[in-house]
Amino acid sequence: MSAEPEEQRALLQAKVELLEEYREYMNQHQREFVGQEMWYPWQHEEFETTATQTMLMAANRSGKTMSAGYHTALDLTCQYPDWWTGYRYTHAPNVLVAGVDNEQLKLVVQTELFGDIFENYKGKKQFMGGWVHRDEIGRVEWSQIPGLAKRVEVMNKYGRASCMLRAYTHSKTGQGSLSFAGFSLDLAWADECPPDDIVGQLIARIMTGNLNKGGHIRYTMTPELGATELVTNFMENRSEHQHLIGPISWKECPHLSPELQEATLAGIPEHERDMRSKGIPFFGEGLIYTVPDSRITFEPFKIERVPWMKFIRAIDLGISHPTAIAWLGYDSEHDTIYVLKTYSQSGDAAAVHAAAANSFLPFAPIVFPHDVDQREKGSGKTVRQYYAEAGLKNSLDFKNPDGTIHVEPGIMEITDRMRSGRFKVFDDCKGFFREKRLYHREKGQIKKTNDDIMDAVRYGAMMIQRYGVPLGGHKQRPRKKKRFSWSK
Repeated sequence: MSAEPEEQRALLQAKVELLEEYREYMNQHQREFVGQEMWYPWQHEEFETTATQTMLMAANRSGKTMSAGYHTALDLTCQYPDWWTGYRYTHAPNVLVAGVDNEQLKLVVQTELFGDIFENYKGKKQFMGGWVHRDEIGRVEWSQIPGLAKRVEVMNKYGRASCMLRAYTHSKTGQGSLSFAGFSLDLAWADECPPDDIVGQLIARIMTGNLNKGGHIRYTMTPELGATELVTNFMENRSEHQHLIGPISWKECPHLSPELQEATLAGIPEHERDMRSKGIPFFGEGLIYTVPDSRITFEPFKIERVPWMKFIRAIDLGISHPTAIAWLGYDSEHDTIYVLKTYSQSGDAAAVHAAAANSFLPFAPIVFPHDVDQREKGSGKTVRQYYAEAGLKNSLDFKNPDGTIHVEPGIMEITDRMRSGRFKVFDDCKGFFREKRLYHREKGQIKKTNDDIMDAVRYGAMMIQRYGVPLGGHKQRPRKKKRFSWSK
């Protein structure tokens, strides 16, 4: 009778040990337990692209580093799942993994790839295994930073792959010993936005990689540095070799519940909310208009419904930059300025821009910048004359209410209106919102790029109350007429 409980305890103990072994195996072989259904559509888009350079721009805590770590582990091992439709390396690649600094590189990127660190019975440091399994990790060369690897050897289907880990802070162009200079890379994964001054080095390193076919760069980031040159190139000027995914917002990440999103957002400074929750670039302290887009966005309405509204147009002339036009309305009853429409176009003759300006509210005055009367050396004509000959008339020269042409009064006026709910922008004015996110200062001075629509809007906003023209001739909201009475 006494032997039976002993057998049961032994059987239970065996089950417990088997379960522990299974859990340990799962921890050390993560990739085997992940199917394609685990990943969101935007993560699959990153898996499937074959572009030379890919940028995944997403909100904080969205899972971008996790999926990129999984992808990089597949490339390091060449052990792709059956469902994989993306690019496959056919040799053991030479990979660079880069992060912001040593701490971020160690705690986030290295852990994602190789797991935590432990000491074996000989007192030697080893990785527990992450997306790269423990039994796939070969020799590790440790850096001088405690707990941070410098290079990790990975067992690959075709041999032994190499994974170098470097921080941006140790990879500045111009140093005598650039930490990855001289290497030919098959793949570079940059987690979080790298400084613009090392992007050229990354591109140069992959040039002869991948068996001389050219390697790949994988950028994953929440754009905390704002619209850097790299970010702007991907968002505005990307080539056929570049693929942008995002910005990805919390709404596209079901693992973040609406309640969690709301609670988290409440603790984030207002000017950072779009960046952290939607993955939209911002400029932090350098951002000029810090009011979130959501507070000024307005659904378009028919202007005929507001016959007392006054209208104006404004143009910022471009030679080496785009020509921009803004159409604005002013509701005097609620002291609110509306940006109704915007236009931005590089090149083209004055006639093209004049036709665009006259395509909407042609009766409204149009504000020109103060240098509109500069003469062209060849013809001797002024810019105003060219536009007048093209049919753009009823022009005004920009000036602030005090007669000056300074920029700061307009910025202060628009900022105050944004904060108080008296400045609204129709939600289809995509150009305005794009430039608003790029409009910033460097060392206190306004950065004079990507600001053409901003300037046109400022001209119009500062002139509309004095020179705006009402639709239909109504100068104020029509009042109901009193009925005639014979008794009086």
